[in-house]
Amino acid sequence: MSYKEAVRHRQSVIGQEYLITICLQDRQPLFQHFDLARAVVHAFRKMEAQAQASVLAWVVMPDHLHALISLSNPKGLGNTVAHFKIDVSRCASRRIPWQKGFHERTLRKADDRKDIARYIILNPVRAGLVASVREYPHWDSVYL
Repeated sequence: MSYKEAVRHRQSVIGQEYLITICLQDRQPLFQHFDLARAVVHAFRKMEAQAQASVLAWVVMPDHLHALISLSNPKGLGNTVAHFKIDVSRCASRRIPWQKGFHERTLRKADDRKDIARYIILNPVRAGLVASVREYPHWDSVYL
């Protein structure tokens, strides 16, 4: 199945919460460099300042990122993620080689946001990068 076929039925709803995963092309570990990881953080802040989405929880891993967002952009989730990718490159002052597209999961009312936030921020621990999330600098959550 092609990417176009996979996202054909994607719907974006303002106020809807999405768990998104965005990967670097060929899973290059570029975000192991502190300044590039902080460019992602800066782009998250810009996303909120421009009222495209509220970022509720996020973590920047060496080769990908996870975020829980509440969509505000009437142009949709795809547009929001595309602008975010561009903004990361601008903040980093270099082209970031992103994998095409992204993965999203639409949250339901029954989903526990705190559990999802814990899942997101514990990624560095599960990956063996740190023993405790307190040792990892690239995460945040409004829930924790």
